[in-house]
Amino acid sequence: MSDVKFNGNRLREARRFRTKSITDLAGEVGVTKQMISKYENSKAVPSLEVLFQIINNLKFPREFFFGEDTFSLETEGTFFRSRLTSTQKEKVPSEFTKNMSVVIRDFLENYIDFPMLPIKPNVDDFESIEALAYQVRKDFGLSNKPISNILRILEEQGFVVSLISNNMDKVDAFSSQTKINENVYYTVILEGENYSYYRQQFSIAHELGHWVLHSEVLDPQSLEKDEYREMEEEANEFAACFMLPKETFTKDISLDPLNLDYYVNLKKKWQVSIGAMVMRAFNLGLISSDDYQRLQRQMSYRKWRTSEPLDNVKTISKPIALKQAIELLVENSILKGHEIPKEIFKHYNLLLPTDFIEEITNVENGYLEYQEPQIVSLINEKENRSKS
Repeated sequence: MSDVKFNGNRLREARRFRTKSITDLAGEVGVTKQMISKYENSKAVPSLEVLFQIINNLKFPREFFFGEDTFSLETEGTFFRSRLTSTQKEKVPSEFTKNMSVVIRDFLENYIDFPMLPIKPNVDDFESIEALAYQVRKDFGLSNKPISNILRILEEQGFVVSLISNNMDKVDAFSSQTKINENVYYTVILEGENYSYYRQQFSIAHELGHWVLHSEVLDPQSLEKDEYREMEEEANEFAACFMLPKETFTKDISLDPLNLDYYVNLKKKWQVSIGAMVMRAFNLGLISSDDYQRLQRQMSYRKWRTSEPLDNVKTISKPIALKQAIELLVENSILKGHEIPKEIFKHYNLLLPTDFIEEITNVENGYLEYQEPQIVSLINEKENRSKS
């Protein structure tokens, strides 16, 4: 690799992904922060000793830091749930994760037939978000019944979904439309596991709302706070309309709309939080403003703001599409597990950490590591048979 140049931009990506500042990395590898800046801006090349320290510190393979991308990647901007309170330090690793999940999916498309992303309905053709949500349900082949697993529905519709642990306290999920080598993907990344299944359901529907309402229309990073807040409210409205269809949900909630214990039973059926159902009942005009405030106070008194009944009964859903694709390749002897990172490298000139690919695709830890072949001794086998 002596004829391949060090890629300072890759160093910047790896450093930011590990949520380290230039000062952090400089202190940990034993150089000045000015020198790290020179490395990242291609004004200097680290010595072999410093390079070894960087590799050991950032946990990226040596090859990652050399060469240029052999693919083009364009993104429209990322929709961050809770972006108004999330920090730039939290968002940067997420961008890298999202982009790399698209690279992995695009690579797997060479071997696996994934569902095609559906055609979006034209927002301008609908008089309300309610009508738009109804149309999306229809396009997805859904009735007006409860949705037990929206994550699985999105995967069946061709969305790229991953679950990661970047430890972002203020971000539940984020999504974006990304084009790589003319192939278009819409990615939904779920962050962490410290929330309920019912909250996850709504978060995914919220990201679906961004795809329907805002992708190819808005660059979220260019919006002012008030504009971004309005966009988030629209995505929340879509999620509520999509998860709790007006006609069927109204029939259920109208039986006892002021009884919080009744909402617990409805939570089992509709698979969303009590908080979301109370808000939906208010927005549909099924309860008054005073009733809504009264229910909110009751929820606070019962300490349901942080943990509702049933939250601990059901675990969150995990993506399976990328996992199944990897396992199909390995179990059908198309590729060995340890060959997959190398093949991605061949296609995109991008060697990613094996454990990172495992997390993105939700396969078991070590699934993509090289496995030493087991050597069976014929003598020992003969002895074992004679003893039995």
